[in-house]
Amino acid sequence: MIFNWLALLSLTVAVTLGLDWLRLPASRFLGPLVAGVILALLKRRPTLSPWLYPVAQGLIGLLVASSVTPSTLGILSRSWPIMVLGTLWSIAASIGLGLALYRLKVLPGSAAVWGLSPGAAGVMTIMSSDYGADSRIVAFTQYLRVLVVSLVAVGVARLALTPLDAVKVVVLFPPLIWPDWLVGLGALLGGLGITKLLGLPGGLILSPLILGIVAENVIGANVAPPPGIMIMAYAIMGWKVGLTFDRDIVIRALKILPAIILAILLLIGACGLFAVGMVQWFGFDPLTAYLASSPGGLDAVTIIASASGADLPLVMAMQSSRLLLVIITAPYLARWLSRHKVTL
Repeated sequence: MIFNWLALLSLTVAVTLGLDWLRLPASRFLGPLVAGVILALLKRRPTLSPWLYPVAQGLIGLLVASSVTPSTLGILSRSWPIMVLGTLWSIAASIGLGLALYRLKVLPGSAAVWGLSPGAAGVMTIMSSDYGADSRIVAFTQYLRVLVVSLVAVGVARLALTPLDAVKVVVLFPPLIWPDWLVGLGALLGGLGITKLLGLPGGLILSPLILGIVAENVIGANVAPPPGIMIMAYAIMGWKVGLTFDRDIVIRALKILPAIILAILLLIGACGLFAVGMVQWFGFDPLTAYLASSPGGLDAVTIIASASGADLPLVMAMQSSRLLLVIITAPYLARWLSRHKVTL
């Protein structure tokens, strides 16, 4: 068992650093996931403590909550019709494509909804297992979406002749601000406690998220966990998904790869059409419109927007509002699909 853990940790660091060197998005999750898949295929699975996964989910909820700040809500209040239309457009496009993949038997059951949801890849992967979907297929589809969307966004920004080489220095463990830290810890523990008490599906993320939003906008606390803690949380989530893979699921994922890539490109195209409308009808500059309507990859899109001169507050507000709505609506859509066995 110790050997398995040492192998997992070593492989995780190696793969993550390799992905960082390639500048691929979501490397903090993808590295552990790939490492977990490799060890699972080698039948060297270490055992994760059962309490680690709920804590990691709660931390993700707090991280999402920290993006819903008063300034973001202010921008949302001023531009809410465009935000709502853009969010509903991207969600409708993802649902339509997901149902098409479901009908064509590319993706099974509710995995079609979870897999193509336009945002919150890690959250969708985690919550999908709570609703009986195959989280391995969801993870494969979601992180392929993040990768393709991010690469296309980088290409669009480079075509706009904008600099993307700015280096952002991240302090893994900044000095603790005790009042904020205690409020964040209270939101985390309170959310996990509420979920256990009420047995809420998906509540391990949603309950801390809701309490975190209240803390951010009512109390004024910053509930964002330190980057070093989030790296650990991402690793736990990646391992949880990756270690469940086997040879059959890998072969299956490779078989559906072309269809998934086509669906992702169609989703990008649909969101691009809305960006054209933002430019033509509302006067937004093209790069801001594209990045604001881009279907997911919040971290990558934010970095691109900040380095390219796009309207960062607007991009953040629209991406954050969609992320929040996706997290709230995806469970109901998945449950509806499973209950009614939708066919088109």
